[in-house]
Amino acid sequence: MDRSSIISGYSVNLPFADNSLQLITKLKHGERVKLSPWFKSDAEAIKCGFNGNKRIAKLEGTNDSDCDLLYRLIDNALCQGGLTEHCLTGDNVRVYLTGIGPRIDGMDYKALYDQNDIEDIKLTSSITRLCVANMSQDQISCNLAHKYNLKYLPPNMNCTSNSALTAVHISSMAIECGGIDLALVINISKIKTQDIWFLSTQGMLDTEVVQPFGINSKGVNFAEGYSVLLLESDRHRHARGLSGGVSLKSVYTQINASRSYDASWQSTTMLKLINKLLKETDVKVEELCAVIPHANGTEISDSIEATAIKLLADNRTLPVLTYKGQIGYTATGSGLVDLVIANHILVNSEIITPIKSDVIMEDISRHMLFENRVIPHNKKHVLKMGMGVDGSIIAVMLTETSKE
Repeated sequence: MDRSSIISGYSVNLPFADNSLQLITKLKHGERVKLSPWFKSDAEAIKCGFNGNKRIAKLEGTNDSDCDLLYRLIDNALCQGGLTEHCLTGDNVRVYLTGIGPRIDGMDYKALYDQNDIEDIKLTSSITRLCVANMSQDQISCNLAHKYNLKYLPPNMNCTSNSALTAVHISSMAIECGGIDLALVINISKIKTQDIWFLSTQGMLDTEVVQPFGINSKGVNFAEGYSVLLLESDRHRHARGLSGGVSLKSVYTQINASRSYDASWQSTTMLKLINKLLKETDVKVEELCAVIPHANGTEISDSIEATAIKLLADNRTLPVLTYKGQIGYTATGSGLVDLVIANHILVNSEIITPIKSDVIMEDISRHMLFENRVIPHNKKHVLKMGMGVDGSIIAVMLTETSKE
């Protein structure tokens, strides 16, 4: 029997919403994530080499090693799936950490560069944070393995924007091949000053308007966040007396670095990947309830996806949903957040349309749904797309199996 991956549970903690229920509620109410300055003042930002202060969506009261928050999110996902901690102890379980992991902030290095006499080191508290214990990629893995008695240490995967989706792809393939029955994908997206520097050099934080596929949008609403997704094989669910649920099928490709700036090539590659997924899942374009692209508000990647969607839709209207301008762009984990929303859309047979803040690109404007309303539907498939600056492209088909 062919095996499939089913979304068993999930949990999020974002600046936009404390949990997954609040995420859906705030989307329905048309709320937008609140941004706050990263630096104490414009003067401090300019002193650090920026052209002014940068506004991001921060998670207050958490750090990138906040295991208590992780435990709570994992327990919530397990509870939603009707499972207990004991289910994670077997050989048929894998746990993946995604994101960059615990890191030192670049501002602490700057303090060391500016003040490195022994007297300065004693007086400058930020220098004391330059400790290997504060950037151990393995510490969270060890904590999780000890807490849940895991057989295998969770590896940390970093594939830029596709980090979480890549772990989902690997997990889903392992379940389909019969290698495992449960997979837990965890994302930790905490922002450091060096992240602000990087996005600024890419021109991704210099736009006043942030709107996926917007003609005036050149950047993102950068946001922190934690998220957890629990996948379970249909065989494991049947053994527990459960059926139905939202299944996942994913495909992955990697663009050669030499073609990473070739927009036409990337659009064509993405379209080929989507068509491959449609063929493997036996789904027609007109059977899609909606498409949730990567679309974070940046001009180049949004244009690539817009072209791919235009070619995919041809003369049909294909509903496209973009939420990152509204809830924020959680760099390495935004894919998980989109999967949570897609799961709700299928299980509850309702499309939640996002709010709009800019005129949309002509190529894709007729496909975009806005107006902040809830639209009932009777379809069972949602297509999710992911792009990474590393050249990775992922397409995921979500299917409500209860409707089959």
